[in-house]
Amino acid sequence: MKKIIIFLAVILFGSNLVNVNFFPSQNKVDILLSLDSKFQGKVLNDGKNAFLITNVKSNRDYEKNFDNFFIKKIKISPKNNDILIELNTKTKYKTSVALTPDGYGLRFRIKSLDVKPKNEVLNIKNPQDSLDYFSYIIALAILIILALILWIIRKKVIKKLPVKSGMNILFQKPLDAKNRVVLMEFNGRKYLVIVGNSNILLDIFDENMVNVTTKNDFDNFLNTEMSEKIDNLQKYIKNAEKLKEFDEKI
Repeated sequence: MKKIIIFLAVILFGSNLVNVNFFPSQNKVDILLSLDSKFQGKVLNDGKNAFLITNVKSNRDYEKNFDNFFIKKIKISPKNNDILIELNTKTKYKTSVALTPDGYGLRFRIKSLDVKPKNEVLNIKNPQDSLDYFSYIIALAILIILALILWIIRKKVIKKLPVKSGMNILFQKPLDAKNRVVLMEFNGRKYLVIVGNSNILLDIFDENMVNVTTKNDFDNFLNTEMSEKIDNLQKYIKNAEKLKEFDEKI
């Protein structure tokens, strides 16, 4: 009898939106909606650049702005007993929806249909445009350096090769069978990264910002200051692996 009441409550009142995470990559954006019960609604087109997810309630708005991307802004807001996803895009796109195997997560994907987006004409008379271009070059250089550091860390951790002079792996802890979180020191700075199937830079610290000298200090640091960020990344990695078979389904 209790199970029947719970089932009827889900149908009548729907799910509550617990959290929203945005994961942009190349020419697409994944919106991961976390629910407190299994999804029992539908995804409907609610006009131009608007999509209604029925039977899901929320008591707040979520907004995400993007710079130099095919999407300018995504807004998620409550609408009666449903939620509304509104998109502000620069190009044509297509959407796909997939459920996590347990039904408690919904992935809403927006993918650009422009294979080669048109570059905006640079106005050399506008100093702001020159500044944006310079910032882009700096950001690209930093990403290349970080990618090189992550590649070196992965080689050292997985293959267990001797560490070169100047680089020191301080502590590491397994997250699952395929990934682990590593705190390493290089040129007076500390880097907290996830290595394995996923190579993700979590944070960079100056020499005196993190006082971790023992394994217990490292575990306490992960469980307090970095707990929420690691949990979100673990959920996304887990859901991303489970959602491979659902990729590009609408």
